[in-house]
Amino acid sequence: MSKRLVIIGVLGIVLIGAVYWYVSRPPASPPRPPARPRGLERRQPPKPLTPIEPPERKPEIVPPPAAVEPPAPKGKPAQAPPEAPAPKEAVPPQVSPEAPVAPPQIAKPAESPRETPPPAETRPAPEPPAPEPVAKAIVPETQDRPYSVQVASLVVKQNAIALKARLEKLGYGTTIQRVIARITRHRVSAGEFRDRDEADQLARRLRADGFSPKLVAGEHGQFAVEVGISFQQNDAIDLAHRLQQKDYVPKIVTQTAPTPVYAVRVGAYAKKSEALQDVKALKRKGFAPIIVRRC
Repeated sequence: MSKRLVIIGVLGIVLIGAVYWYVSRPPASPPRPPARPRGLERRQPPKPLTPIEPPERKPEIVPPPAAVEPPAPKGKPAQAPPEAPAPKEAVPPQVSPEAPVAPPQIAKPAESPRETPPPAETRPAPEPPAPEPVAKAIVPETQDRPYSVQVASLVVKQNAIALKARLEKLGYGTTIQRVIARITRHRVSAGEFRDRDEADQLARRLRADGFSPKLVAGEHGQFAVEVGISFQQNDAIDLAHRLQQKDYVPKIVTQTAPTPVYAVRVGAYAKKSEALQDVKALKRKGFAPIIVRRC
Protein backbone atom coordinates (compact mmCIF):
# COMPACT_ATOMS: atom_id res chain seq x y z
CA MET A 1 0.00 0.00 0.00
CA SER A 2 2.77 2.40 0.92
CA LYS A 3 4.56 1.58 -2.36
CA ARG A 4 1.53 2.59 -4.37
CA LEU A 5 1.29 5.87 -2.59
CA VAL A 6 4.95 6.56 -3.22
CA ILE A 7 4.57 5.77 -6.94
CA ILE A 8 1.50 7.99 -7.26
CA GLY A 9 3.29 10.84 -5.45
CA VAL A 10 6.31 10.56 -7.77
CA LEU A 11 4.12 10.58 -10.86
CA GLY A 12 2.24 13.66 -9.57
CA ILE A 13 5.46 15.54 -8.97
CA VAL A 14 6.65 14.68 -12.52
CA LEU A 15 3.43 15.87 -14.07
CA ILE A 16 3.41 19.12 -12.10
CA GLY A 17 7.00 19.78 -13.13
CA ALA A 18 6.18 19.14 -16.79
CA VAL A 19 3.22 21.54 -16.72
CA TYR A 20 5.31 24.22 -15.01
CA TRP A 21 8.05 23.89 -17.56
CA TYR A 22 5.60 24.11 -20.47
CA VAL A 23 3.96 27.23 -19.10
CA SER A 24 7.13 29.09 -18.07
CA ARG A 25 9.22 28.43 -21.20
CA PRO A 26 10.11 31.52 -23.36
CA PRO A 27 8.18 32.01 -26.63
CA ALA A 28 9.83 30.80 -29.76
CA SER A 29 11.37 33.58 -31.87
CA PRO A 30 9.98 33.96 -35.41
CA PRO A 31 12.16 32.83 -38.29
CA ARG A 32 14.45 35.43 -39.68
CA PRO A 33 13.83 36.57 -43.26
CA PRO A 34 16.43 35.62 -45.81
CA ALA A 35 19.31 38.00 -46.20
CA ARG A 36 19.00 40.41 -49.08
CA PRO A 37 21.87 41.10 -51.41
CA ARG A 38 23.79 44.23 -50.81
CA GLY A 39 22.98 47.22 -52.95
CA LEU A 40 19.32 46.40 -53.10
CA GLU A 41 17.12 48.41 -50.87
CA ARG A 42 13.46 47.94 -50.26
CA ARG A 43 11.56 50.33 -52.38
CA GLN A 44 8.31 51.52 -50.96
CA PRO A 45 5.43 51.77 -53.42
CA PRO A 46 4.61 55.31 -54.39
CA LYS A 47 1.72 56.85 -52.53
CA PRO A 48 -1.39 57.48 -54.60
CA LEU A 49 -1.75 61.06 -55.65
CA THR A 50 -4.89 62.78 -54.44
CA PRO A 51 -6.58 64.71 -57.25
CA ILE A 52 -6.48 68.41 -56.69
CA GLU A 53 -9.76 70.06 -57.61
CA PRO A 54 -9.38 73.38 -59.35
CA PRO A 55 -10.91 76.29 -57.49
CA GLU A 56 -14.32 77.32 -58.66
CA ARG A 57 -14.22 80.32 -60.86
CA LYS A 58 -17.01 82.80 -60.56
CA PRO A 59 -18.38 83.98 -63.88
CA GLU A 60 -17.12 87.41 -64.59
CA ILE A 61 -19.79 89.90 -65.48
CA VAL A 62 -18.54 91.82 -68.43
CA PRO A 63 -20.35 95.10 -68.92
CA PRO A 64 -21.58 95.65 -72.46
CA PRO A 65 -19.37 97.91 -74.49
CA ALA A 66 -20.47 101.50 -74.50
CA ALA A 67 -21.69 102.78 -77.80
CA VAL A 68 -19.08 104.97 -79.32
CA GLU A 69 -20.52 107.85 -81.22
CA PRO A 70 -18.69 108.70 -84.40
CA PRO A 71 -17.06 112.10 -84.39
CA ALA A 72 -19.30 114.76 -85.83
CA PRO A 73 -17.94 116.45 -88.92
CA LYS A 74 -16.61 119.90 -88.50
CA GLY A 75 -18.91 122.76 -89.32
CA LYS A 76 -22.18 120.76 -88.73
CA PRO A 77 -24.01 120.42 -85.41
CA ALA A 78 -24.11 116.96 -83.90
CA GLN A 79 -27.35 115.10 -84.60
CA ALA A 80 -28.95 112.60 -82.27
CA PRO A 81 -28.94 109.01 -83.50
CA PRO A 82 -32.22 107.89 -85.08
CA GLU A 83 -34.53 105.99 -82.74
CA ALA A 84 -35.44 102.43 -83.52
CA PRO A 85 -38.93 102.19 -85.06
CA ALA A 86 -41.54 100.83 -82.63
CA PRO A 87 -43.53 97.76 -83.69
CA LYS A 88 -46.71 98.52 -85.56
CA GLU A 89 -48.95 96.78 -83.02
CA ALA A 90 -47.61 98.75 -80.06
CA VAL A 91 -48.06 102.17 -81.73
CA PRO A 92 -51.63 103.39 -81.19
CA PRO A 93 -53.17 105.32 -84.06
CA GLN A 94 -52.86 109.04 -83.67
CA VAL A 95 -56.06 110.97 -84.07
CA SER A 96 -56.01 114.70 -84.22
CA PRO A 97 -58.55 116.33 -81.94
CA GLU A 98 -59.51 118.86 -84.59
CA ALA A 99 -60.73 116.35 -87.20
CA PRO A 100 -63.22 113.89 -85.63
CA VAL A 101 -63.52 110.54 -87.33
CA ALA A 102 -66.93 110.03 -88.87
CA PRO A 103 -68.58 106.65 -88.31
CA PRO A 104 -68.53 104.33 -91.31
CA GLN A 105 -71.60 104.56 -93.43
CA ILE A 106 -73.46 101.32 -94.09
CA ALA A 107 -74.97 101.10 -97.48
CA LYS A 108 -78.73 100.57 -97.26
CA PRO A 109 -80.28 98.08 -99.63
CA ALA A 110 -82.35 99.57 -102.31
CA GLU A 111 -85.95 99.58 -101.31
CA SER A 112 -88.10 97.63 -103.67
CA PRO A 113 -91.36 99.20 -104.53
CA ARG A 114 -94.20 97.85 -102.41
CA GLU A 115 -96.47 95.55 -104.23
CA THR A 116 -100.00 96.63 -104.10
CA PRO A 117 -102.29 93.76 -103.17
CA PRO A 118 -104.68 92.77 -105.92
CA PRO A 119 -108.30 93.49 -105.34
CA ALA A 120 -110.41 90.93 -103.56
CA GLU A 121 -112.08 89.89 -106.78
CA THR A 122 -108.81 88.98 -108.53
CA ARG A 123 -107.20 86.97 -105.67
CA PRO A 124 -106.68 83.27 -106.58
CA ALA A 125 -108.72 80.76 -104.62
CA PRO A 126 -106.76 78.56 -102.13
CA GLU A 127 -105.81 75.16 -103.48
CA PRO A 128 -107.60 72.20 -101.85
CA PRO A 129 -105.38 69.91 -99.69
CA ALA A 130 -103.98 66.86 -101.40
CA PRO A 131 -105.92 63.69 -100.60
CA GLU A 132 -104.18 61.32 -98.16
CA PRO A 133 -103.04 58.03 -99.67
CA VAL A 134 -105.40 55.22 -98.90
CA ALA A 135 -103.71 52.30 -97.12
CA LYS A 136 -103.82 49.12 -99.09
CA ALA A 137 -105.52 46.17 -97.54
CA ILE A 138 -103.12 43.54 -96.29
CA VAL A 139 -103.71 40.31 -98.12
CA PRO A 140 -103.27 37.30 -95.84
CA GLU A 141 -100.74 34.69 -96.80
CA THR A 142 -103.20 31.85 -96.51
CA GLN A 143 -103.17 31.32 -100.27
CA ASP A 144 -99.40 30.80 -100.48
CA ARG A 145 -99.07 28.92 -97.17
CA PRO A 146 -102.42 27.35 -96.39
CA TYR A 147 -101.29 24.75 -93.83
CA SER A 148 -100.38 25.04 -90.16
CA VAL A 149 -99.67 22.66 -87.26
CA GLN A 150 -102.13 22.86 -84.37
CA VAL A 151 -100.50 21.71 -81.15
CA ALA A 152 -103.53 22.01 -78.85
CA SER A 153 -106.98 23.56 -78.54
CA LEU A 154 -107.57 24.82 -75.00
CA VAL A 155 -110.62 26.30 -73.35
CA VAL A 156 -108.70 28.27 -70.70
CA LYS A 157 -106.78 31.21 -72.17
CA GLN A 158 -104.03 31.16 -69.53
CA ASN A 159 -103.20 27.56 -70.41
CA ALA A 160 -102.88 28.55 -74.08
CA ILE A 161 -100.50 31.39 -73.19
CA ALA A 162 -98.35 29.05 -71.09
CA LEU A 163 -98.17 26.53 -73.97
CA LYS A 164 -97.21 29.30 -76.40
CA ALA A 165 -94.30 30.36 -74.17
CA ARG A 166 -93.14 26.74 -73.91
CA LEU A 167 -93.13 26.30 -77.71
CA GLU A 168 -91.28 29.57 -78.24
CA LYS A 169 -88.50 28.38 -75.93
CA LEU A 170 -88.16 25.35 -78.22
CA GLY A 171 -87.70 27.66 -81.20
CA TYR A 172 -91.14 27.54 -82.85
CA GLY A 173 -93.03 30.59 -84.09
CA THR A 174 -96.35 30.23 -82.26
CA THR A 175 -99.71 31.99 -82.57
CA ILE A 176 -102.96 31.79 -80.60
CA GLN A 177 -106.30 31.98 -82.44
CA ARG A 178 -109.70 32.21 -80.78
CA VAL A 179 -112.14 29.98 -82.61
CA ILE A 180 -115.57 28.55 -81.94
CA ALA A 181 -115.69 24.76 -81.79
CA ARG A 182 -118.35 22.26 -80.88
CA ILE A 183 -117.04 20.58 -77.77
CA THR A 184 -118.61 17.91 -75.60
CA ARG A 185 -119.11 19.12 -72.06
CA HIS A 186 -119.99 17.09 -68.98
CA ARG A 187 -122.16 18.98 -66.49
CA VAL A 188 -122.37 17.61 -62.94
CA SER A 189 -125.39 18.65 -60.87
CA ALA A 190 -126.65 17.69 -57.40
CA GLY A 191 -130.41 18.01 -57.85
CA GLU A 192 -133.32 19.90 -59.40
CA PHE A 193 -136.08 21.73 -57.54
CA ARG A 194 -139.29 23.54 -58.46
CA ASP A 195 -138.85 25.99 -55.58
CA ARG A 196 -135.91 28.38 -55.68
CA ASP A 197 -135.59 28.45 -51.86
CA GLU A 198 -134.98 24.71 -51.73
CA ALA A 199 -132.29 25.07 -54.42
CA ASP A 200 -130.64 27.88 -52.41
CA GLN A 201 -130.57 25.73 -49.29
CA LEU A 202 -128.83 22.91 -51.18
CA ALA A 203 -126.31 25.37 -52.63
CA ARG A 204 -125.45 26.64 -49.14
CA ARG A 205 -124.88 23.07 -47.92
CA LEU A 206 -122.59 22.37 -50.86
CA ARG A 207 -120.54 25.51 -50.17
CA ALA A 208 -120.15 24.43 -46.55
CA ASP A 209 -118.76 21.08 -47.77
CA GLY A 210 -116.14 22.72 -49.98
CA PHE A 211 -117.85 22.77 -53.42
CA SER A 212 -118.60 25.72 -55.72
CA PRO A 213 -122.24 25.35 -56.86
CA LYS A 214 -124.41 27.74 -58.84
CA LEU A 215 -128.08 27.82 -59.84
CA VAL A 216 -128.91 27.15 -63.49
CA ALA A 217 -132.10 26.61 -65.41
CA GLY A 218 -133.12 22.97 -65.45
CA GLU A 219 -135.66 21.07 -67.50
CA HIS A 220 -139.33 22.12 -67.51
CA GLY A 221 -138.59 25.41 -65.76
CA GLN A 222 -136.99 23.87 -62.70
CA PHE A 223 -133.88 25.07 -60.81
CA ALA A 224 -130.77 22.87 -61.00
CA VAL A 225 -127.80 23.12 -58.68
CA GLU A 226 -124.75 22.78 -60.94
CA VAL A 227 -121.56 21.78 -59.12
CA GLY A 228 -119.11 21.81 -62.03
CA ILE A 229 -118.45 21.49 -65.78
CA SER A 230 -115.67 19.34 -67.20
CA PHE A 231 -114.48 18.67 -70.73
CA GLN A 232 -112.89 15.42 -69.57
CA GLN A 233 -115.27 12.61 -68.72
CA ASN A 234 -112.97 11.16 -66.09
CA ASP A 235 -112.91 14.46 -64.20
CA ALA A 236 -116.70 14.59 -64.21
CA ILE A 237 -116.91 11.05 -62.82
CA ASP A 238 -114.43 11.90 -60.02
CA LEU A 239 -116.57 14.91 -59.03
CA ALA A 240 -119.69 12.75 -58.93
CA HIS A 241 -117.93 10.25 -56.61
CA ARG A 242 -117.01 13.06 -54.23
CA LEU A 243 -120.66 14.15 -54.11
CA GLN A 244 -121.79 10.62 -53.35
CA GLN A 245 -119.38 10.44 -50.41
CA LYS A 246 -121.12 13.55 -48.97
CA ASP A 247 -124.59 11.90 -49.30
CA TYR A 248 -125.62 13.89 -52.37
CA VAL A 249 -127.34 12.50 -55.47
CA PRO A 250 -125.17 13.60 -58.44
CA LYS A 251 -126.22 13.66 -62.07
CA ILE A 252 -123.98 13.91 -65.15
CA VAL A 253 -125.43 15.51 -68.29
CA THR A 254 -123.29 15.24 -71.45
CA GLN A 255 -123.97 17.70 -74.26
CA THR A 256 -122.16 19.12 -77.31
CA ALA A 257 -122.30 22.87 -77.64
CA PRO A 258 -120.37 25.60 -79.50
CA THR A 259 -117.66 26.82 -77.16
CA PRO A 260 -114.93 29.44 -77.66
CA VAL A 261 -111.50 27.80 -77.54
CA TYR A 262 -107.92 29.00 -78.02
CA ALA A 263 -106.02 27.14 -80.72
CA VAL A 264 -102.24 27.13 -80.32
CA ARG A 265 -100.70 26.77 -83.77
CA VAL A 266 -97.14 26.60 -85.12
CA GLY A 267 -95.82 27.87 -88.45
CA ALA A 268 -97.26 28.30 -91.94
CA TYR A 269 -96.45 25.83 -94.70
CA ALA A 270 -97.04 25.68 -98.44
CA LYS A 271 -97.08 21.87 -98.56
CA LYS A 272 -98.25 19.19 -96.20
CA SER A 273 -94.90 17.45 -96.46
CA GLU A 274 -93.22 20.48 -94.86
CA ALA A 275 -95.74 20.55 -92.01
CA LEU A 276 -95.38 16.79 -91.51
CA GLN A 277 -91.71 17.21 -90.56
CA ASP A 278 -92.60 19.52 -87.65
CA VAL A 279 -95.44 17.18 -86.63
CA LYS A 280 -92.98 14.34 -86.21
CA ALA A 281 -90.55 16.55 -84.26
CA LEU A 282 -93.30 17.75 -81.90
CA LYS A 283 -94.52 14.19 -81.30
CA ARG A 284 -91.02 13.21 -80.20
CA LYS A 285 -91.19 16.03 -77.63
CA GLY A 286 -94.44 14.80 -76.09
CA PHE A 287 -97.08 16.83 -77.97
CA ALA A 288 -100.04 15.61 -80.04
CA PRO A 289 -100.12 18.00 -83.04
CA ILE A 290 -102.35 17.83 -86.13
CA ILE A 291 -102.20 19.52 -89.54
CA VAL A 292 -104.98 22.08 -90.13
CA ARG A 293 -105.82 24.69 -92.73
CA ARG A 294 -105.21 28.28 -91.83
CA CYS A 295 -108.20 30.58 -91.57
